[in-house]
Amino acid sequence: MAEARDREALSRDEFASAVRESENSHRSEHDHHPHGGYHPAAFRHYVRERALLSALGSMSFASVLDVGCAEGYFMRVIRDRFGAEAWGVDLSDTALKRARELYGFPVAAAEATHLPFADGSFDLVFSTEVIEHVLDAELMIAEMRRVSRGTVLVTTPVSQSADEHEPDFDLKAEGHINNFDPATVRRLFGPEATLGSFRCNATLAMIVAVGRHLPAGMRDAFYDLDHAVSSRWGTPANRIKPLRNRDWLITVPGDGNGEGALEWRCPACHAALAEKPDLLQCTNCTRTYPVESGVPDFFKASTAT
Repeated sequence: MAEARDREALSRDEFASAVRESENSHRSEHDHHPHGGYHPAAFRHYVRERALLSALGSMSFASVLDVGCAEGYFMRVIRDRFGAEAWGVDLSDTALKRARELYGFPVAAAEATHLPFADGSFDLVFSTEVIEHVLDAELMIAEMRRVSRGTVLVTTPVSQSADEHEPDFDLKAEGHINNFDPATVRRLFGPEATLGSFRCNATLAMIVAVGRHLPAGMRDAFYDLDHAVSSRWGTPANRIKPLRNRDWLITVPGDGNGEGALEWRCPACHAALAEKPDLLQCTNCTRTYPVESGVPDFFKASTAT
């Protein structure tokens, strides 16, 4: 009950601002995603990459949105493998400028709960290891489904119960504020969702201890083994703890109607935006949003006078 009172007492805007400030501080020191070659410390990203590419291999999509894209690693991976047009949003404008610099992606600063797109704009909308940081997970899922005319895919750490971890509202550790046990996942994503999982305890331990430090061919075998074991034998609630998978991979149909164009829209009312020097202005509600280094900042809204 203490958690519920704390959560309800939090200001959504103030919490999002605190997350943004924290992320910008971290991203000014180092990137969240690996770039420019293999990095042993980024083993979680490589495990996630295999699970993501495997899941997407059976899907058909030409456009993709990454919600919480950071510097664009997974956007690049998907673009290079599938040839899809990739867009991204994140709270951290520091990370987004790096994504723009590294890969030239169309990216913008925006909240996962207020996406700056028309209904049904993308074939695929995905988010990896982000929803556990979002105050209103239900609204984030609804927004992702709104802007997807195809599939929504979400990965997030597995919890064994709804109160397994205390929420890190003060952002003193990893900033996780939600627990996703099986019942919570099914409630939030609904009966249409397909619940998969990956990152098996036993094989992940082998990667951490040995595999991630080996030369390319040998370390790939460890990552491939983890993916194979987690796919075949691992489950989130396996009674054999070494065979428990540590991450959900959830897919659910999008419910965006129509074929929304790939263009930025007002996150408040979803109307078209007019380009002006160094800003975008909504043609309906007249809100304005600054643009810096080619990156719109929908987190900073002003009302035109």
